[in-house]
Amino acid sequence: MEEKKEAREERNREKLANGDWVMAEFYASWCPHCKRMQPIVEEFKKAMEGTLEVVQVDIDQESALADFYTIEMYPTFILMRKGEQLWRQSGELPLEKLEKAVKEYELKA
Repeated sequence: MEEKKEAREERNREKLANGDWVMAEFYASWCPHCKRMQPIVEEFKKAMEGTLEVVQVDIDQESALADFYTIEMYPTFILMRKGEQLWRQSGELPLEKLEKAVKEYELKA
């Protein structure tokens, strides 16, 4: 189990550091806000397929990544490009706000 956890954390660390367009969602399985966001995140993943990768990071399973990105509230969304944080927002968000963040930064690239 520990090996799988470490492999997942390393894979996610690599994606966040080097991915072309990545939206990270830092969440906790026990968090009611995160649970309410889950269907929105799934819809966002489908809408963004081919545009960016959505990486979901469970802060309890991948605490080193959560610490590295100074995650203090859940859920926290970070839009990244090649390791650079472009946009960051915490809390429950509508699908439109997530999509708007991507579109704004995509146009600037």
